[in-house]
Amino acid sequence: MRTPEEPWSYGLFIPHDPRAVGVARATIRHILRAARLDCIVDTAELLVSELVTNTYRNTTTDAYVSMDWEPSPSDFRVTVWDSGCGLPQPVAADTEDESGRGLTLVESCSDTWGVHDYTDKDAGVTGKAVWFTLNPPPPAMGQTG
Repeated sequence: MRTPEEPWSYGLFIPHDPRAVGVARATIRHILRAARLDCIVDTAELLVSELVTNTYRNTTTDAYVSMDWEPSPSDFRVTVWDSGCGLPQPVAADTEDESGRGLTLVESCSDTWGVHDYTDKDAGVTGKAVWFTLNPPPPAMGQTG
């Protein structure tokens, strides 16, 4: 595996539409494959779908997904911005529950994750950004691409 040597960023405005989850998954898959970061594609797809699903379920407005690569040290960050109030927290879902595992997956599968609160009650603004990072493993000895 050879990782990209230059930093880059992509952004995606997504409407409040159930199809947005599939669009976000396909977008991140194509971007990472084009950047030769195949080793993190499956995990990135899973985690972005969890965050975009949370945005769809908990807000009524559009959202924004940013995808940022930093080569040194190797760091891929995905941030999902929405206008929802309240900060999400992982919960312990019961065996029979059909939902409630998304942030637990993000916490378990990412290298780091977090939430930034952008609420300004005086200005009447609500919003947050939920993010995660994935750090691809270093290339194997002798591997150049």
